[in-house]
Amino acid sequence: MSIERYKPGFLEQWGRRVLISIQSKAKKPLDSGQSFASQTKILLLGGVFYSFWIGFLPSVTFVFLSTYLPPLQFWPLDKLSFLALTPFVFLLALVTLIEFYLLFRLGFYLSYRMAQYADIELAEEPELITPIPGMMARLVLEIPDPRIRLYGIDPYKHLNERALFFRTVLYKSKVFLSNISAKLLLKVFLGRTGIRFLIEYISGPVTGIWDSLTTYWILYELRKRIITRKLSDAIMLKIKSKKRNVIFIESSVRAVALSIVFTKTFHPNFEYLLFGLIGLLPQKDNLRELDDWPAFVDSFQKLSVEEQKWPIAIFALCSSFDGTLNKEELQAFEEITDLSPTWLLDRVRHLSETIKKGELAESLLWMEKILPEESIL
Repeated sequence: MSIERYKPGFLEQWGRRVLISIQSKAKKPLDSGQSFASQTKILLLGGVFYSFWIGFLPSVTFVFLSTYLPPLQFWPLDKLSFLALTPFVFLLALVTLIEFYLLFRLGFYLSYRMAQYADIELAEEPELITPIPGMMARLVLEIPDPRIRLYGIDPYKHLNERALFFRTVLYKSKVFLSNISAKLLLKVFLGRTGIRFLIEYISGPVTGIWDSLTTYWILYELRKRIITRKLSDAIMLKIKSKKRNVIFIESSVRAVALSIVFTKTFHPNFEYLLFGLIGLLPQKDNLRELDDWPAFVDSFQKLSVEEQKWPIAIFALCSSFDGTLNKEELQAFEEITDLSPTWLLDRVRHLSETIKKGELAESLLWMEKILPEESIL
């Protein structure tokens, strides 16, 4: 089967280099005795605090400096002077660039600290399309996961293309709408009126609050991905420690592939598990229809009763990676009720909650409760 190659863009490559550079200069933090959840909560709050000021101060600076620029009349359009508009646009672009740069640098630093608290090394991992630094860089820079198809797996198999288009447009336009429009529109509507000073008290807090929320979301999502990378590592170690059974490995690969389809994205940790499991197979080119549900059910029915528990458990664990269970995943559990014990779904929900709360140790414990106690691979 062919693998669609993904070439990271300029921004992602820059982000990877910055993260590796931070790691090379960083010192190991002193052991505070706090849990991963407590340590990362401090990082989240710190990110919110500093992001607010990074958004607030450039906005106020822009408003203050723009008062020294030639007056602009935006309406009617025939009165608009492009000569007067040029320095205004230049100043807007400059302060926005400074704001983004500072936000990115803050995000990279806090992301590295979070990975450090989880004892994760920022290795390049050339065997992967998305190594740890790439996963972190994309989140900080708000670059969506790439639209790739590995081994014929289509993450967008059940996704409405029109919905995907609008979601992509909104995602791409978010930066413009949140950072530039707050400055530009307020300047247009309030301009040089008697209430000009209000711009400083509106655009500054609006931009600061939005930047704080964005940073919080980025770090919150990164924390989930760091925890699920640790879970993926633990799953792979357990599988590698046993005698390998080709049918078992193939069924496990299908479990991961279906999780990709149900989640509707090539989550980096799905990719990590997928490559790890496929690497255990002697004949990779024989894999077909990996994201087909009937083929998955057929594959684990060829296993013994004890072996069947593993692909189902792996599917259950992968279902929790994004911290939620969607409608399709719940329906899938219902279809394999005869093979999936009733307590499994409850444990998956508990695991999803611990992942969302950032409880790394608890998540690993719930993983142990979901995986079969013994294996005869």
